[in-house]
Amino acid sequence: MRGVGKPGALTVRGLTKRFAGVTALAEVDLEVRAGEILAVVGPNGSGKTTLFNVISGFYRPTTGTVVFDGVPLTGKKPDRINQLGLARTFQQAMAFTTGTVRENLEIAQLAHTDDPGWRAELIALCGLTEVAETMCAGLPYGLQRKLGVALGLATRPRLMLLDEPAAGLSDTDADDLAALITSLPQQGVSVACIDHNLPFLLPIADRVVVLDAGRKIFDGAPEEARGSAAVVEAYLGESDA
Repeated sequence: MRGVGKPGALTVRGLTKRFAGVTALAEVDLEVRAGEILAVVGPNGSGKTTLFNVISGFYRPTTGTVVFDGVPLTGKKPDRINQLGLARTFQQAMAFTTGTVRENLEIAQLAHTDDPGWRAELIALCGLTEVAETMCAGLPYGLQRKLGVALGLATRPRLMLLDEPAAGLSDTDADDLAALITSLPQQGVSVACIDHNLPFLLPIADRVVVLDAGRKIFDGAPEEARGSAAVVEAYLGESDA
């Protein structure tokens, strides 16, 4: 993709987020290295989406710091964070349903110099060429998920946070999405991805961070995560170890 540059790196230190006495994140340290795909996994309620909401500026942390390519993000608003090169997707479709795929990407690109040629590249990269002039209200679910990734990429990020991008996808659509995500580091975009579909996520991840009850309990290679007693216990309630 044109105009992206080098992949971005993220450093999170001591991140804590409390809601009315409930601790959603507790002293979380996390890194996304430039050019890698990081999987962020954990049981329901483990704090994964809260983590992304804090990093991207939708929530303010109770304590802790978030730094992107040397720039502190803590306290900055989501639009400013996006301008610095960090984009995110959401669990639900976020497109304007009364516009076409191309029109939605034009809107997402408003903060940058308009480049129809680059936009066409993005449409092709995300497998949306055949539906570029289709109203978003009529898109099949799998294409809505791809469009969500495309909308994030339209802002020309150097780091993408993907929140359950494969949720509800067929095996074919999930395979297509996995191929797209795998290509992003070569396009100048680092990736942190949440997903409950571990057969989808672990094969494309360079590294895995596991959260449980708001705490980080594992950080390492995907093959090591599968054999971790702490990870097995978090997901199944008991360990085989």
